Amino acid sequence: MLKSSLLIFVILLFCSCSATNTITKLEHQDESMEIFMAKVPDKNFEEIGFIEVRGGLPMGTNTLMNTLVKRAKNDGANGLINVRMDSRGNMLHVSGIAVKFEQAGLSEKIDLSGN
Repeated sequence: MLKSSLLIFVILLFCSCSATNTITKLEHQDESMEIFMAKVPDKNFEEIGFIEVRGGLPMGTNTLMNTLVKRAKNDGANGLINVRMDSRGNMLHVSGIAVKFEQAGLSEKIDLSGN
């Protein structure tokens, strides 16, 4: 009886364990970069590619976010969509899709020749 009670206690103890994720506000220093976390923006854009940055906890999420923005700009992007942050153990992972948004007025070409 004691063994079965101990076994039930151990099973219940392990069933009560759960992981906790903390969501922090991701900030970046470059105001010219538009960043969308959850929704796809309602404007035209060209997808450049997927970018990811990884680092240890001492770096912090904002440092990784600034690195992600810098890499996107180096690839010619002026925006990031579907930005995600994840942590596993002591590692942080920030990723997103680099995009080039069309500038207002440049999306339509006007034919001035009359043709």
